[in-house]
Amino acid sequence: MKTPSSSASLWRLVVCLLSLPLAALLARATPTTTQTVTLNPGWNAIHLEVEPANPDLSAVFDGVAADSVWAYGNNLGQPDFIAEVTETALAKAGWFSWVPTNRVDAFQNNLFQVQVNRSYLVKFTGATAATLTLSGRPTTRTRAWLPDSYNFRGLPVDPALPPTFLSFFRPSTAHYSTKTGLAAMYRLDPTGAWQRIVATDLVLRGEAYWIWCQGGSDFVAPFVAAPVFGDGLEFGLSADDVELDLKNLGNTAFNATVRDLGAPTPNPLSYAQRLSDQTLNWPGLPTPWVRPVPTGAARRERIAVRRADMTTDLFETVLEITDGLGTRHLLPVSVTRALTPVGAALPAVAAHAGLWVGVATLNAVSEAHSGPLTTNISQGFTVQLETNAVSRIITTNLVPHSVVRTAPSMAPTPTGSELGLRLLLHVDAAGQTRLLKEVIEMWQDGTTTNDASGTAIIDRPGRHVLLTDDSLVGRYTGVSARDGVPVGRRLSTAGFDFAENELPMSGVFDIGSSVVATNTMSDTFARNPFKHRYHPDHQKGYEIRRVIGLEFGAAPANPPPGYGERVLDGIYRETVSGLHRTNIVVSGAFRLTRIATTAVLNQ
Repeated sequence: MKTPSSSASLWRLVVCLLSLPLAALLARATPTTTQTVTLNPGWNAIHLEVEPANPDLSAVFDGVAADSVWAYGNNLGQPDFIAEVTETALAKAGWFSWVPTNRVDAFQNNLFQVQVNRSYLVKFTGATAATLTLSGRPTTRTRAWLPDSYNFRGLPVDPALPPTFLSFFRPSTAHYSTKTGLAAMYRLDPTGAWQRIVATDLVLRGEAYWIWCQGGSDFVAPFVAAPVFGDGLEFGLSADDVELDLKNLGNTAFNATVRDLGAPTPNPLSYAQRLSDQTLNWPGLPTPWVRPVPTGAARRERIAVRRADMTTDLFETVLEITDGLGTRHLLPVSVTRALTPVGAALPAVAAHAGLWVGVATLNAVSEAHSGPLTTNISQGFTVQLETNAVSRIITTNLVPHSVVRTAPSMAPTPTGSELGLRLLLHVDAAGQTRLLKEVIEMWQDGTTTNDASGTAIIDRPGRHVLLTDDSLVGRYTGVSARDGVPVGRRLSTAGFDFAENELPMSGVFDIGSSVVATNTMSDTFARNPFKHRYHPDHQKGYEIRRVIGLEFGAAPANPPPGYGERVLDGIYRETVSGLHRTNIVVSGAFRLTRIATTAVLNQ
């Protein structure tokens, strides 16, 4: 007997056009876990929680005596389920099928691969039960319920503590009613007959059921654990922290328990902990990690990564999240520290190599008319950088200049308002820091070659290019689109002016260290403020020098996500000579963010 669907199901085709750099595609991670499914002689209704690395049915059922595998097609007007399962009835109902390729009728196969979070009928011809072991990537994405229809699906349950159908579906009005009780649900017995489920039956992991859905529904489970974006905690190359939602839809409070299935291998993950003074602490993620979730409540957690603690360029694991009441979710986690082409090794580079962009907030300036003067400093220039209780002396040798004057006391005093000064800095592979006026971000496409079998493989991955020489722009392609044309991204700052586009800085670009540079503007420099092209008395200006120093603070006791690896801050101090008979000192705080890890300029 066939039970027709009570409403027509609609096909929806969503076309997503993604334009991703090749490097991002190569960084795609596949954290895996293992699922075991017991196949009993006869018919089996199974549900897959993972997507195998090789999803071909011939590989999935290699060594397992599967006579045939069937998948429900959800076609318009297709019967929901067959009361007595047979190959003939399934074929007439429009199910997709696969049989081993060594059979004569294999040419009729129209099912070739398995998918995660999808259910299948498997006819097993073995004399005794067998175990099907699958290793693959889980996902938090679930299939939408077809309204007013039977749905063929499995459920995210804890195999160590299986719930009853009543306790699992009680929070869902589409599957349970206080008047009529549990909606119609069926499970398959080995003879191929569907048996009506009663409320006290247990939901089993890896088993598929026919479940009636009254109207529309987005119900997943009485406890939901899912990232705000994506189907897992995908940090990739750039994210420092991601958000995870925990929702209790039931009427019982519980503790959500998070376990790292990759333990005892240490993970570089942390979680946000708000202290009594409302500041955030970032302790390491323990296993287990327990979070209380009250009845009918939802909480959002922030999970961060400490890339500095990673020992490899790729970290992958799977988090198991349970509620202690029968629900279990599997959450894939992947973090990329750097991109290493297949068969190649990354060159040794400075830990902070790349392009850093930030702002110095100037909020103090020295009094130009205070203090005695010291004249004729010709061989060196001393700048005192003061940070709270810590004073640091940075000495930079300058070109002799007989009129440089400095006051013994150069401590700046607070200003009535603040001034933002944009900073662009690049650190190369050897650790050399350069202050930039302007940089253009471009893209260089990757190249491919053929392996021994003739298959195209990536020879050199695509990469971002940083240019300070405008004449090189034509060699590369853009990184963003303007009016449909790929163009580069130009970053610049109006706060600095030097003849070349790069100003080398001495010192060490790192936590607890400092970098300093001297920007000398000659008396004949075109943009010298004392020089006027058309005024007869101002054909020549005065030499002006800016000693620019950035002192990086010590690592905080409770660093935020990405601090030191992607974010750095400290004290900005600049001494200007030549504008006034007394040197002018300005100071403030700065914060830098690394937006690219390209370790070279102009190539």
